[in-house]
Amino acid sequence: MNKLLDGFQFIFRGGFMMLPLLASSLIALTVIVERWVVLNMQYVTPDDFIRNVLENVKKGKVTEACGICGKKSIPVAAVLNEGIAHFASPIEEMEIAMKNEGESWVPLLEKRIHVLDTTITIAPLMGLLGTIMGMMGSFKVLTNSGMNDPYSITGGIAEALIATATGLVIALVCVIANNYFNTLVKNNIYEMESAASRLLEARMASERRHK
Repeated sequence: MNKLLDGFQFIFRGGFMMLPLLASSLIALTVIVERWVVLNMQYVTPDDFIRNVLENVKKGKVTEACGICGKKSIPVAAVLNEGIAHFASPIEEMEIAMKNEGESWVPLLEKRIHVLDTTITIAPLMGLLGTIMGMMGSFKVLTNSGMNDPYSITGGIAEALIATATGLVIALVCVIANNYFNTLVKNNIYEMESAASRLLEARMASERRHK
């Protein structure tokens, strides 16, 4: 319990700006956890999912392929399902339908990631502002007491640097998370584009087989 209290005391020695810094860190942490769950669990494409859909399409079992896609609420399934729904349409119309469906998923994949990008920018600035405010307080002590109490001056500067260090740590964590999630989003987009292209190839193969 004493260690916990000491930890809180150490944090708040950084000054008033520690409050918005802690608030931004909590918001960023919430976004990181939420995006990790969504991109690593909710929107993950099962193994052999695309292959099973394409095999049914090649065999002319369009209804079965549509049923497989309808059971999954993931980007790839939505794109393939849209393509299968336009299976009897001209191939250009089918391609446009899948492209539009894929583009509609991009905002959902990128949802809230901009919060991390914003935190990367403002956290170091808030930390720097906190340090400047703390150093202004130290100089005020120097003006009032001169060099009679050097500890209060150097101690005040050291405590003021806590805010800068905190801002940099928050920004560093957010940079790593932001790059990681952007990579996952790009992988999802690539997977949707690849699945759409393979479905078009499967349709052409099915049409050649039934000629």
